[in-house]
Amino acid sequence: MQFKELVRIYAYLPVKLSELSKVDPEAAINLLQDWGEGKETIRKIWEETHKAIEENNNS
Repeated sequence: MQFKELVRIYAYLPVKLSELSKVDPEAAINLLQDWGEGKETIRKIWEETHKAIEENNNS
């Protein structure tokens, strides 16, 4: 992972989690907990957040 990409993910992950919380609060909380507890990598949390937003927008 390039440094610039990592910085972008750290900068925008809270924004994306906020967006997700409006359509799927439970998923947002679970991802936030995983991030805070260090259970998943930042890239995995980023990908799962985008996936959950996309799934909720397509429903």
